[in-house]
Order: sequence, then C-alpha cells, then structure tokens
Amino acid sequence: MPTTSDVRAIQRARLTSVGLGALRPADGVPGVIARLGAVQSQELHSSAWGVAQRLATPAPLADVQAALADGSIVRTHVLRPTWHYVVPEDLAPLMTATAPRVRRAMLSAERPRGFDHSLLPRRHAVIAEALTGGPLTRKEIGVVLAEAEGAPLDTWHLGQVMMHAELDLLVASGPMRGKQATYRLLPEQKAWDEDEARIHLVRAYVRGHGPCRAEDAAWWGTLTKTAARAAVADAGLTRHELGGLTLWTDGGLPEPAPVGTVRLLSVYDELFCHDFKGWPPLARDAMPSRWLYTGLVTVDGMIAGGWSRTLTAQSVDITVDLTEEPAPEVWAAIEAEAARYGEFCGLEPTLARGPVAKGTIG
Repeated sequence: MPTTSDVRAIQRARLTSVGLGALRPADGVPGVIARLGAVQSQELHSSAWGVAQRLATPAPLADVQAALADGSIVRTHVLRPTWHYVVPEDLAPLMTATAPRVRRAMLSAERPRGFDHSLLPRRHAVIAEALTGGPLTRKEIGVVLAEAEGAPLDTWHLGQVMMHAELDLLVASGPMRGKQATYRLLPEQKAWDEDEARIHLVRAYVRGHGPCRAEDAAWWGTLTKTAARAAVADAGLTRHELGGLTLWTDGGLPEPAPVGTVRLLSVYDELFCHDFKGWPPLARDAMPSRWLYTGLVTVDGMIAGGWSRTLTAQSVDITVDLTEEPAPEVWAAIEAEAARYGEFCGLEPTLARGPVAKGTIG
C-alpha cells in the first residue's frame, strides 16, 4: 500500500489534472468542462461553483447559466447516470459508451411498475414536435403528452420518458427559466461505435482526473472493469507504478499543485469522482457523514474538513468544520477561498469555524 507521502504526491498531481492546482484563466466555462470530460451537476449552485472555481478569476453563477442558455454546455443524465454538464462534442460518445448499461439498470425499477417501452417512439415524437417551438419545462412537456394521450403521466413515468429521451440523444438541457430547468431538442448526433466511444470516455476521464486507475474510469463511466481495462489498453495512455498502484495519465505525470493548496470543494466534486475502494484513505479519520451533502475542505488534495454556506440578502455566511487546528497559512488559504466564493455569489463572505451549518452548498 502507498505511504501517506505517496498519497499526497498523487493527490497533488491530481489537483493539477482536475483543474484545482494552477488555475487557468483562459479556459472559460466550456473549457473547464471539456477538460474534465463531464462534471456531476445535480446540485445546480454547487456544481456551478465547482466549474467557476477552476478559473483564475471565478466566473459568477450567471456565467455558468449563460453557457447553459447558449448551448455551449449542456446538462443531461449521462455516465452513472446522474445530471452532468458536458460540452456538446462529448455528448454522443459519452452517451454511446454508457447508455446501454444504464438502460439495463433502469429495468429493475421499470418492470415492477409496468413501464411500456413500446410507447416511447410515439411519445418521443410528440416531445420532439413540441420542442421545435423552443425549450419547455418538464411540467409543460407533461401537459403536451397528456393532451396527446388523453390522460396525464404521473411524475415517475414522465421522468422515465424524459430519461430515455436523454439517453436517445433526443433532448438535453435548455436555459433556466427562473428556477425551473428546461429541455431543448438536440441536433442529430454523429453515430459512434461502442468500442470507440469507450476509448473516448477513458481518454476524457484520464485527461481530467489522472493519475488514476482503470477501475476509476469504470466507476465514472458505468463500464465493466473488463471493458474499462480494454479501453485503457487501446487508448494510448501512459502507465505509472506509484506506491503499489497502477495509474494512468495521458502523458507524463502532471506538475504537482503547490504544497499547501487549499480548496473549498463543491458537493460531488470531480476530484473525488472515482472508485474509493482501491484508493488509500484520503482523510486521517473516517469522514463524518454530515459532510457528504455540504462540501469538503481539502489541503493538498487530502480531506481536512467540511464546509457549508447560508445565503442572506447581503452576505454569504460560510462555516468550516476542520479535523484539526489549522496552521496560520492554511487558515489564510481558507480565507482566500471564502473570498473567491463570495465573488462567485456576488455577496460579501463571512467565515467562521464550527459544525457545518444547516445551509448546504447545493
């Protein structure tokens, strides 16, 4: 097993590949997502921070929403699946690689409820026709389907219909309408061979998350470990043996992030989107469960605490819950991160230590 020193070295290299080391001002919102391959995004505010904080000057929340509105990024169910941001050019290969296993997994819930797959072509045709007039919310699509069928679909069935429409590359996210998400009709997508799509997926994952294991790409992309290993072997990647782990990069090892790099991470940040079973511990002690739905504080890529925020009219009140007394330079770095988060929110930040507050960063 790797030593603590080995793990810190690996994590500092991964901080660079996931865009949390040397921050890049020129990438822009689509560039951040393209480098990572996809960004988990079921928590809208938090995932937007996860993208914005990877820029030297954090983009405001409005910039991420603008990228969704103009279609330079899309938000859809892909990979495990859950909501992810993806750039349009990566959407078809990622979906081709992952959708078959996702559909099989969905059957376990669909069979007991009598979900009728034979109705999908007709329903999708109705949805496509409705969306030619512009983006619609899920509720509005439900109304259109109810008019076409003479009876409304319940929430679960409507959700499944839309999930299949996403997996079929018929729809993805449109612009936000206030707090309501919309769907837009996708243009016809290039067809991908499944083997080529899996190779594209592992290259994207390794580029944005390496050094990493083939098993991590399997977890991220809902691939079998056998399929992931085969794709890694065919992807022209570079193998490294570090601390007893077989790890892969898309070239040499990334330049490690500076010692003492501190980040206030989004919920489900891509730094931790891998199969933890084969990784050595990334925290001194077991992580308190209360941190899972707030955010993580990391020092050199190692878990050092949790954090949460509460928005008020004039300020964003940030609470950090740390595993140990921070050194002055660590606390100063946390203060700098809090200031960056305030820029993202467009609010004056306050910072305090204590148990994570009721407010989350979702």
